[in-house]
Formats: sequence, C-alpha cells, structure tokens
Amino acid sequence: MSKVGDGYLSLLEKWLHLGYPLKASRMTAEQKLRTQIVYEAYQVWLQNKQIRPLDLCRRVASRTYEQLLLKAKLDEGIADFIKSAGVQQGMARSAKQLANDVEALNYIIGHFTAPTQHIEKAKVVDASDWLIEHGMQVGDGRDVAKGADLKMRLNKDFDEKEMGYEDLANTDVNITEDVSVVKPGRKNYTDEQKKGFAKRFGISEREVITMVETENGVYEAQQQDDEFDVFDNQKT
Repeated sequence: MSKVGDGYLSLLEKWLHLGYPLKASRMTAEQKLRTQIVYEAYQVWLQNKQIRPLDLCRRVASRTYEQLLLKAKLDEGIADFIKSAGVQQGMARSAKQLANDVEALNYIIGHFTAPTQHIEKAKVVDASDWLIEHGMQVGDGRDVAKGADLKMRLNKDFDEKEMGYEDLANTDVNITEDVSVVKPGRKNYTDEQKKGFAKRFGISEREVITMVETENGVYEAQQQDDEFDVFDNQKT
C-alpha cells in the first residue's frame, strides 16, 4: 500500500509552519508538486467539506498539470520543474500518486484543525436552551422534551457520581493560613467578638476598636505615623 514518507511530512510541516515560498523548500520537484496540489485542494475543501478527497485531488491535479504545461511554454524554469516532477503532456495523476495526495491532504487538514470540544459543547447547550424556550413560547411540548433530553444527555442525566461531584466532595483541601471573612457593612461587634478578633490577629482590643471598613470588605487597623505596622513590624 502506498504511503507518504515521514521525511516529506516533516518538510511539509516545516513549510506550513514557517510559510516561506515553496520554491525555497528542500523538497524534491515531485514533493513540491504534491504540496502545490494538496494545498490548493485544502482551500477547496474548506468551502465544501463534503467533497470526496480522492475526486478533489484528481480534479485539482488535472488543473495544475494543465496550467504548468501552458506556463512551461513561456518559462524555462517551469519547464525544468515539471520535467523533474515527471509531468508530461497528456498524462494524468496515477492511483499511487493520488493516494499519497489524499494522505498529504489529510495531514494538512489535521495541522490546521484545532480541537473544538468546548465550542461544540457550548453549541449543544445553546441549542437545548433554544428548544426549551421556543417550545414553551409556542406551547410545543416536543421541542421542550427534545431540549431537555439534549441537556440531560450532555450532563450525564445529572448523575453526581458520573459528573465527578462525589470526587470533588472528597477532595482534600489544605489551608496553610488563617483566612477570615468579615461581612461588609457589619460594624456593631460584641465585646466577645472584638476579643476574638484581637486574639485571632494578634493585636490589642484597642486596635480592634479602631478597625475601619475598606471598600472590599477587609478590615485593617488604622495606622498612625508614630505607631508600628502590626503586619510589617516596622515603622511606616
């Protein structure tokens, strides 16, 4: 069975990545011709992804051969190129060559096609929401059911074990520092609460009394020019 060599695919990868002119590539004339054919085939494939790759490569190769043979009559460089590539008047791409063309085309498609799992998932979620909303608006229970079914399947029927919630609940959490939340707007603390704050932060009760509320809900001791910063242990 015919197969494109790894050496050619490596050169193809480099050419695709760096984008330099094809004539500057270290490919052989035959490899450059294949690259020209499959890259043009890729551009056509982008417009119609349902087209058969073998037919696509055959048609593009036929047109490429015709164009090169016409240009070769006026350009000696192109004439030398097609001679080295084995292109002659009246010949067509062989079955072996087309098989390799298809493999190279497949490689290019894989190179330029990024994974879109999250994008596709978002589309399904959006479609399920639309079906449910539309069905409710027009009173079509079938659309509501279809939308709900899509959402259920996407979320594994909301099975907590399947979705990993059970594992999440058992995850060990290592807290290395005391993290405290003081609710914004709460200013009337009892004496016991003030003592608790003083003990927790290692400051005096007087400093707790002078704590002020900042915009983000974090309470800090007011600093005086002649006082020590309780966090830096240095004078400001």
